Amino acid sequence: MKLKLISKQIEAEGTKSFFFEPEKEIKYFAGQYYYFTLPKLNYPDPRGATRHFTLSSSPTEGKTIRLTTRVRQESGFKKTLDELPIGAVVEGEGPTGTFIFDENTILNENDKSPQIFLAGGIGITPFRSMIKYNIDKGLGIPMHLIYSNSTVEQITFRKELEEWAVSHPEFLKVDMTISKPEEGQEKWNGIVGRIDADLVTKLTSGLVNPTYWLCGPPAMVDALEQALATLKIPNGQIKSEKFTGY
Repeated sequence: MKLKLISKQIEAEGTKSFFFEPEKEIKYFAGQYYYFTLPKLNYPDPRGATRHFTLSSSPTEGKTIRLTTRVRQESGFKKTLDELPIGAVVEGEGPTGTFIFDENTILNENDKSPQIFLAGGIGITPFRSMIKYNIDKGLGIPMHLIYSNSTVEQITFRKELEEWAVSHPEFLKVDMTISKPEEGQEKWNGIVGRIDADLVTKLTSGLVNPTYWLCGPPAMVDALEQALATLKIPNGQIKSEKFTGY
């Protein structure tokens, strides 16, 4: 399917969103990803001209789909993507992926179990989609996002996430932690350190039958899976997605 680039937006240090208008509406679940193929590469890239990205937009946000990524200079694909002029057309294929938020599998008549999102870096993208979907559909499913970045400047969707937490406190809680505050320009007075078993226990104790969603770099997701194992969380209550090729 042809996708036309209609706008770009800076989301955080080194991170941008690219908004595409598909030739026809795409039906997808929050959390699914899509394949994007550029017409040509301006720079060499051993992985070629096709990449898949989780859609950071929600299915409730209309026809436009949103790709959010960290633009790394060592990636010929991402440099080329960043240089695409507004109006450029790329090829898209999808959606696909099983790391999805489907309210029909989460909700029953009397149960709204908490959904705990553990995100690292650009691993926030599926959770932005899921939170927005929950808000727009009026589902009221309890969500608690714990989001880790190296510096304050790297927090993607920060303003939006903070505003949503304030406007929907009855079902949404957002905690952010910074692992290398000394490397950033902005002073950070919040939680410091990586997400680990102690932090998860501190922030989520008392929740009944929660589901844990993990998304971020493979090393982080592996560490979180081990941390949850030490907390005796059953595998059936854990969903994982590893973002490779940052």
